[in-house]
Amino acid sequence: MEEEFYNLDVKGNDLKTYVKRFQELAVLCLNMVRNTEKLMEVFIGGLPRSIEGNVTASKPQTLEEAITITQRLTEQVTDIH
Repeated sequence: MEEEFYNLDVKGNDLKTYVKRFQELAVLCLNMVRNTEKLMEVFIGGLPRSIEGNVTASKPQTLEEAITITQRLTEQVTDIH
């Protein structure tokens, strides 16, 4: 389960499934990742390269904020294509 958590990434454009599974694993792996920064680092690391840098540059303070930024950026990228 820890391996899945650290290696989880977005499949195609299915952000919804990624966020849901990430949150499930984060709850199950709370003892491993108590640090919010580390949690966000793992979340952002699983994002598509096309938006990963933008999410990082936005400097989210919480996982929820990182998810919101990711959703907004994904919608923008999807709207462009």
